[in-house]
Amino acid sequence: MTVTLETERLLIREWVEGDAEAALEIYGAADVAQWLSPAIEQIADEATMKVVLHAWIEAQPNFVVPAGRWAITRKDDGEVVGGLLIRLLPPYEEDLEIGWQLKPAAWGQGYATEASRALMGWAFTDADTDELYAVARPNNHRAIATAKRLGMEWVGETDKYYNLNLQVYRMRAADFVS
Repeated sequence: MTVTLETERLLIREWVEGDAEAALEIYGAADVAQWLSPAIEQIADEATMKVVLHAWIEAQPNFVVPAGRWAITRKDDGEVVGGLLIRLLPPYEEDLEIGWQLKPAAWGQGYATEASRALMGWAFTDADTDELYAVARPNNHRAIATAKRLGMEWVGETDKYYNLNLQVYRMRAADFVS
């Protein structure tokens, strides 16, 4: 299922191979990579980013809706400013995680909240999802602030997911306000 969403300023679309340079500005940034869950190494170069993007693109059609990975682009200039994902959380793969990553130059402009709200709206209405979780490392103040701006409810701290100590936030479909 191809998902393309629009907000006032953003287009949320599937990743394409030509996004590697822009994606490297996100996933190759130390300020982004240090907060990723599961913990992954900072992507070192464009060739590695191309391999990762290729894997994401190949996997996309095989995800069970609403799971997937998407690029966040600005509508006014088409620049890729971030990425979004919905995936099953380990270890039991029952809970769905929503995640957002922005390149540092795009921080502080409300893009993560705007894009995540659009994706949540789609997941709750078109994909018939009951609830979504966001997980963040305790010192990832930006991610925690975004979860709060989205209206997500703090449900506690756990090491259940990814073997990391994480703050957990939840949004239920019945509580979602677009």
